[in-house]
Amino acid sequence: AVTDPDLAARVGNIRFHSATYRLFKLDGLESACEDYGQAVIYRGSVPHHPHRFVLDKHHDIETGRVFRVCGNTWRMLRDSRFGAHFDFIGDFSRHFGLFEGCGAAIPFDGDTPDAQAGCC
Repeated sequence: AVTDPDLAARVGNIRFHSATYRLFKLDGLESACEDYGQAVIYRGSVPHHPHRFVLDKHHDIETGRVFRVCGNTWRMLRDSRFGAHFDFIGDFSRHFGLFEGCGAAIPFDGDTPDAQAGCC
């Protein structure tokens, strides 16, 4: 929220969003989230995160629970520093199509309740 009254008057109904991206330099990632029937189990071994591992807004993985993931997430976890903290289920031998609800949304919540529509 803009707390400076002068700045608030200047920006009017403009809304601001901030996002932090966790980037992975990996070969072989697909342009869309594909479903290969894969899943991961978080071991609870990342320091200071014994109960859950939060990769991003859509991946809040509870310790010890099977968590379905798309092929890209499976690779990001397996082929990064996080690989030792997970058990991996499945492979890429069977394709089930697009992974529903993955990767198409912006990384932050959309409209706020007090937001007004623009003029254009």
